[in-house]
Amino acid sequence: MTETGVGPRGRLLGLDRRRAMGYLFGVLTAACWASSPVFLRKGLELFPSPLWAVTLGLGAATVPYLAWVVVLRPPPRSRIRRKKGADAASQSALWFLILAGVASAAGAVARTFAIDLAPIAVAVPLLQTTGLWTIILAPPLLGRHVERVTAKLVLGTVLMVAGAALVIVGQNA
Repeated sequence: MTETGVGPRGRLLGLDRRRAMGYLFGVLTAACWASSPVFLRKGLELFPSPLWAVTLGLGAATVPYLAWVVVLRPPPRSRIRRKKGADAASQSALWFLILAGVASAAGAVARTFAIDLAPIAVAVPLLQTTGLWTIILAPPLLGRHVERVTAKLVLGTVLMVAGAALVIVGQNA
């Protein structure tokens, strides 16, 4: 292994490089999302409606997102459509991406209202119950071969939901 932690055959700290990068982005996501509710609550003091706060926040999110797109330069859609038999699959994928965007937008609005109306210490653990929704929705939508629900995964999810419930009970006791 080298000084950077990257070893032979694309391994990083003993893990497959792709999986290790996924974990790194997961931790980065958690750090960003953990600070966001605090900033959001402080910003909500100035806005008459959480909807304006969501609008400003999503508008601000567009700037770094566009910068990332410019840096990564994903292939244009016309290149993707040239693959044989990809038209039907492309249409289906497009609709799923649109649904993902609508779900994300609805989640952003609901999250902002939750943080406006409830203590952050309660709203955030409720947001962390996403694992429960994932193990309910992913296998039927993606297939059991893509998202395997194991007993350990179910147990971990139950513990997360139980932890969120304990935080809520503790805040309301």
